[in-house]
Amino acid sequence: MKNTIAFAGSNSSKSINHQVVTYVASLVENATTIKLTDYEAPIYSSDIEEESGIPEGIIALNEKLASAERLIISVAEHNGNISAFFKNTIDWLSRNNREFLKGKEIILFSSSPGPGGASSALATTEKTLPYFGATIKSTLNIGNFYQVFENGKINDASIVEQIKKCLS
Repeated sequence: MKNTIAFAGSNSSKSINHQVVTYVASLVENATTIKLTDYEAPIYSSDIEEESGIPEGIIALNEKLASAERLIISVAEHNGNISAFFKNTIDWLSRNNREFLKGKEIILFSSSPGPGGASSALATTEKTLPYFGATIKSTLNIGNFYQVFENGKINDASIVEQIKKCLS
């Protein structure tokens, strides 16, 4: 089995995308779930980079991600886009290593309380990550989170089947 790291592109302590990615990771042998909030970084600025260099949290995150063959990412959507937090993390990671996703298989998910399932953020992420060497293997948006997710699991068999198909 491939060494897999799973995380959500959100900094919310109540992130539904973290709940989704935790559930999905539980279906994968050899998967580790991390929280990006454990890897601190200020809002990216070339001035900060010039003055202080790459934040230690980003260096540690880059090393962590380097150990994975596959990433499972669930992205949050804020106003039709990826979260500023996730964009900032990508910006810093790419400054530390432009091809930080080279050779990585990426499986993307997104979720939202509404029926759209954060599809705009998912599409943006799917288009963005290959710039850093990623190979997108599959994507799935999960709408109506509060209706389809309970007790740490997806309760809709058709969505579970779609998730398993994405993972295979």
